[in-house]
Amino acid sequence: MRFSAIEPSRESGTLPIDPPTPYIHYFYPSTGAEPPERVLVVHGLDVSKEVMYLVSTALADGGFDVYAIDLPGHGDSYLGFHTELAEKAIRNAKVFLGERVIVVGHSLGAGLLLDLAATEQFSTIVLLSPPPVAISEIHAERILIATGEMDIPRIRDFVPIAKDIADPNVESWMLPWAAHSSPILNPVYVRRVVEWLGGNGGKVRSVSRILWFAAMFVAAVALGTTLLHRRALQAMRTSVPTDLACYTGASTLALGVLKFVNPVSWIHIFAADYLIGFVLITGCGLLLMRLTPVGAHDYIPSPNVRNIVKGMLCAVFVLAVVGGIVSSRVLHMALSDGRWWRFPLIALAGLPLFISDELTLRRIGPRWKSDVLGLLTRALFLAFLLSGVLTFNRQQAFLVLIAPIIILFWVGLWFATGLVHRHTQDPFAAAVFAALVQGWAFAAWFVTI
Repeated sequence: MRFSAIEPSRESGTLPIDPPTPYIHYFYPSTGAEPPERVLVVHGLDVSKEVMYLVSTALADGGFDVYAIDLPGHGDSYLGFHTELAEKAIRNAKVFLGERVIVVGHSLGAGLLLDLAATEQFSTIVLLSPPPVAISEIHAERILIATGEMDIPRIRDFVPIAKDIADPNVESWMLPWAAHSSPILNPVYVRRVVEWLGGNGGKVRSVSRILWFAAMFVAAVALGTTLLHRRALQAMRTSVPTDLACYTGASTLALGVLKFVNPVSWIHIFAADYLIGFVLITGCGLLLMRLTPVGAHDYIPSPNVRNIVKGMLCAVFVLAVVGGIVSSRVLHMALSDGRWWRFPLIALAGLPLFISDELTLRRIGPRWKSDVLGLLTRALFLAFLLSGVLTFNRQQAFLVLIAPIIILFWVGLWFATGLVHRHTQDPFAAAVFAALVQGWAFAAWFVTI
């Protein structure tokens, strides 16, 4: 209730332009004065308008009329991503909202704005962590370029180049102790942007929103944890070095296969289809190793339908409460047209890996050792993924940018799946839970092409 009290009024819909463009409109409270300036907010690659939440709400607090849009292939857009189509959406949104509209772009959004500004006139542009773009001019009356001093070197190096091109109409910031997404997530930097645009920084309530969002998230997780009665798992006899060798071997197998062919490339999810293919091949490799005579002495229980239903209900709780009620403010959690059919396929692709996790790692005793090995194998997966996209499959190198999000998601999923396993005492129920949560998250988040 307190969180809702500090939210600006907003509405969602689709701009009637070509291509149809989903949006969230954040209203500035009417004061009877002249209408506030409008701001068009454009997100980066593989995210959505919800990720620009702190920036959008802060701008509304500061006195602006804000429209945050989804680019094609992202969020609620049912179209596939294409650069020309994305630029067309921004161009037509600018015309629809008024030629004097202020535009704010992050990462890919900033790059698209730079492309457009090379040939079209803008009033004010804010470019947050813009990627290197081959341009000779930037047509704008006023420009702000900001990136973090810990951002990717090529992005940091591009800032002075863009400043020279746009001089004297540009101001640039190198934000201390800031990474790629800091300009849209750090309340201090968000407030500076609002004030640079002429808004009232004193009315920005980003810190309060972060605190109340964190409280809601913790409350949702605590509720789910409390509802699950947990018992200790019976420890399984295993060799830790052998298990690590199996995970390393399966990851190596995945890189070798993906160098030549990706069995799930037809899902058409930019860069993330490599991630999904890696998970599928690694999981299948681990299951095959487990079925060899080396692991034949280990007891494998039969799947229990009742327990699997419990695991599915736990997934519904996570996706509906933790995801839909809480996290949907800052993450896109809905499955729009074109994403529903991807959800079960991604879930099935992850199932072999999660079954291997629950049969092998989860029952290692004591519990701390199991958790350490779980986290170690997630780090191992990430290391192999990054090695693969930086050596064999460089066209998928975008995964480097979203690697921190992937590892944080996997760590959270590991501990949540452990709660389900200890409640149901069923590795298959826990694996189904993990596969459903990951399938939904990946289907909702990643850009379609």
